[in-house]
Amino acid sequence: MIHQAAERLRLAAIAASPVFYQTPLYRRLAADPRVELTVIFASSAGVRPYDAGFGGRMVSWDENLLTGYKHEFLRRADQNDVLKGFFALRDWDVVERIRRGRFDAIWVHGYSYLTLWFAMLAAWLSGIPVLIREEQTLLHKRPQLRELVRKTVMKVLFRFARGLYIGSNNYDFFRAYGMKSEHLFPAPYCVNNQNLQQLARQLVPARATIRARLGVGAADPVILFVGKLTSKKGPLALIEAFSRVRSSLPCQLLIVGEGPLEQEMRRRLTSAGPTGVVFAGFLNRTEIADAFVAADIFCLPSLLNETWGIVVNEAMNFSLPLVVTDKVGSARDLVQSGKNGLVVPAGNVDALEAALEDLVAHPERRREYGRESLEIVSAWHYGLAVDGIVAATKAASGRDIAAGLLSTNG
Repeated sequence: MIHQAAERLRLAAIAASPVFYQTPLYRRLAADPRVELTVIFASSAGVRPYDAGFGGRMVSWDENLLTGYKHEFLRRADQNDVLKGFFALRDWDVVERIRRGRFDAIWVHGYSYLTLWFAMLAAWLSGIPVLIREEQTLLHKRPQLRELVRKTVMKVLFRFARGLYIGSNNYDFFRAYGMKSEHLFPAPYCVNNQNLQQLARQLVPARATIRARLGVGAADPVILFVGKLTSKKGPLALIEAFSRVRSSLPCQLLIVGEGPLEQEMRRRLTSAGPTGVVFAGFLNRTEIADAFVAADIFCLPSLLNETWGIVVNEAMNFSLPLVVTDKVGSARDLVQSGKNGLVVPAGNVDALEAALEDLVAHPERRREYGRESLEIVSAWHYGLAVDGIVAATKAASGRDIAAGLLSTNG
């Protein structure tokens, strides 16, 4: 049976800019016979070079972010700067685009820009239901006044929308701010598991060569950190914990990323003598797989505001054991202490040292945890997000779709 596009749910996704780990989700939705998807971007950042917060480096992602799904850019997309705050994106033309779109629902990614509020207002005035997908958690305390304002605004907003939650901690956030459980649908944060696992299989035979190219030795275990070198990511705690472990066990630390703390990290290491630390700098999307293949352990020691940590998903696809803190939003769903990694209290250097030492000292445990990581992340895939978004759209719009239109996602 051939189904016409008119039978599909017409969904508009409104996002600040193209993001590499969201693009595969758009493609999967576009390929799903239940959905007719249009993605509307307020900014072209990422397609064009922009300041992504890597210490001033201008970044454009070196993979195609725009193929495989219908997309549009708002008029000021080439000028809009996503790092300039709430009023940096204030695109009034999104209102007319939504009003003439005849959508069954709109899906906004967050509410941190005025453009997204314009989109929601246009939808409500047009009688179009709103889905909100965002990533906040309850893991981090906020100033009391700010928290009061947020709670007041969110409780009103969530009365008139349905939520797409990315994981368990995000689900708790929605519920705490008044979203009804029956209005919440799973849309987990994922990466392209199939592509990453294929890359891992291709690159593992060249592991020794890759290590040499990155500047790490062939023999000793490598701990990997990937992220911006900022205080929220906890790189100074990692430097301290690693230095302690290395004083008694041979190991190496590979740091991928740039940021304002790099010079302080180097200063602390220089004062301690030979370090075993390699700063690889910024690696783009086509290069980052090399770092995961070179590593034996992945560590994300974030101190605050790590609402998810998509690099955890990536590391797991390369069969890496994990050491993360309890402030990493994905830890609750993806890291099972004693099974595929260890979760330690944020800012506790002693606990971080003990966890790293445990994995450095026990190679078989590393391999066992790595196998579990791969198994866990393989079950955390875009198909779950597609089905959750479709279910939310159906529930919000009151539309049912033909029984023959089944998900192509597994």
